[in-house]
Parts: sequence; C-alpha cells; structure tokens
Amino acid sequence: MTRFLRALFGFALIIVVFMTGLLTWQPGSVTYKDVVLYVAVIGAAYWLSYVFFSLFGKGELLSSLQWVVSIVLFVTLLLTLYIGEMRYGSKRWLYGVQVSEFSKLLLLPGLFKSSGTYFLIGLISAFLVILQPDLGTGLIIAASVLIGSFVKMLKGRNTNMIWTVIIAAIVVLPVVFSYSLELRQGVVSGIVEMPMFYEHWEDRFQNWADPLRDPFGESYQTLAALNSLGQSAGFGKGIGMLTTLPVYWADYAFAELVRKFGLLSGLLILMLLGLLVQLILNWGGRSKYYVAAVLMLHVIVNLYTVANVLPATGIPLPFVGRALQNSVVLSALTGAALGEAA
Repeated sequence: MTRFLRALFGFALIIVVFMTGLLTWQPGSVTYKDVVLYVAVIGAAYWLSYVFFSLFGKGELLSSLQWVVSIVLFVTLLLTLYIGEMRYGSKRWLYGVQVSEFSKLLLLPGLFKSSGTYFLIGLISAFLVILQPDLGTGLIIAASVLIGSFVKMLKGRNTNMIWTVIIAAIVVLPVVFSYSLELRQGVVSGIVEMPMFYEHWEDRFQNWADPLRDPFGESYQTLAALNSLGQSAGFGKGIGMLTTLPVYWADYAFAELVRKFGLLSGLLILMLLGLLVQLILNWGGRSKYYVAAVLMLHVIVNLYTVANVLPATGIPLPFVGRALQNSVVLSALTGAALGEAA
C-alpha cells in the first residue's frame, strides 16, 4: 500500500465513523448542506495537515520553531483564562474557538526539537487548560504527552510487560470502581477537599459516586445513558423511538447509537477507530505515538464516562457526536502523523 493510499484509507475511516455518528444527532438539526460542509471542513483539516507535514515535517524547519509554537500556545491559553467565554462551567472558548482543543494540534512532537522542552511545554499547557477549568481535556493532554514521550523513549526495547500492565489497569480499575460504591465515595470525599477543586467538578464526582443521589436532576443524564446501554441488545430499538437521554448528540452519542442500532453498531465504530489507531502506529511519523494516545484516550474516557465508570468529563468519542472542533483537530492530528512519514 503506497503512502497516499494509506492516507486515503485513514481519511475514509474518519468519514465513515463521522457519517455513522450523524445518526445520533438531534433530528432536524442538520441539513444536507450542513453535512457537506462538515465533511468538507474535516477533509480540509486532514489533507492540509497531511500535505503540510509531508512537505515540511521531515527536516528541522518545523522543530526550529518550537519557541514560536510555545508562545502562541501559552498566549492563547492565557487569553482564554482572562477573556474567554464561560460555557458549562469553564472558560474554553475564545471568540468561538475552543482553544483547549486546538492546543492538542500545537503539541505535536514534530513541532519541537527538544524532547525535554516538549515534555515541559506539554505539562504546562495541560495545567493551563485545567485552570479554565477543563479537567477532562487537561488530563487528556497531559496523559497523551506522557504516553507519547514514554513510548518513544522505549522504542526498540521489549515493552510487552509494560503494555500488559497498562491493559490490565484499563480493564481491572473500572471493574473495581463499578462494584464498590464505598470506594467511589471514599475517593470523592478525599478529592473534594483538594485546593482548586471547582464546584461543577464536585457535582460531577458526587453524581459518579452515587448516581441515585438526584435521579431526576443532575444524575438523570447518567442514569439515562445507562438505560440506553441496557437497551442495546440485538439490533436496538430502531430509529424514531423516543429516547430518555436529554443531550444525546454530544458526549453520550455512543449510548444513543447502541440504543438505536444495537451493540453491534457500537462494536463496528470501535473496530473502525481501532483500525485508524493501528494505521497511525504502523505508518505514522515522529508524532504517531502522541496522536495514537490522544485518540485512544478519547475512546477509553468517553466509553467509561457513558458507563459511569468515570465522572462526566466532556470528552467526546472521536468523530462521533456533535463536537465539530474536536473532530477537526483529531482529523488534522491524524493527517499530520501520516504526513510526517510520506
């Protein structure tokens, strides 16, 4: 498979997942022209990023601009903190742009010459995002920088044991939290006493610790998502059946998808996203570990949120649900990773 065909295959995977995710959007909220526009924007982000990094990503030109990238990153994040628009309890928007999302793109390892500088800039950026306060995105950024740097450092070594421990933690920890309400409540009681713990974070953690504390209020979305997952057997309930999810076209789109079309539809989406991550790891360039980590963490955190294994985070499933800026950024990241190897 040539490099261009790999890039074309990656783009096709993104579009198929995105078009499938449209089935979860609010009926009547999107027209044919809107769909064409969204696909065009996502496609433009992917191919422009692919071409740009295939032309300039191999030499030292981009990495020599690491301090310019760092200044732009810090200035935009600080401006968001001071003059950003407050929505859903956090200042994430600067004149309609969700800066925390686009900071993921500016943190591509290919834009930095020094690994130490990249690591430091990444953690500071994550901290500034958490101050907005956007805990979910901030932790995604920090974890992606950590994982990407760590895996790159271990390149060429036998890492089977490390991956076994990581996968075991991903599987076992949710099971522990799912079956121990006392453990959840103990964790929350300790966390809420920490400094800089914001009020809307506390509400989300309390709802996670005890989903039945306010079943017709703040906990209703969580309980409705669990109910939707419970209706995913077979081929689901089908299109046109009323849903109990108040906001089902955003972070909880996966629950709505499997409610409508059954668990197999959800497994299909996860398989396509898995193929995309595998494509990046096999054929990506210098930034492939970081980009793969961003995508995988989005998938894991979103699914755990829907299943109430984790508190609500605001992290969408990649290319599924109405999170256009997130889809554009993830598309550009994928194009950049594949473009670096072109």
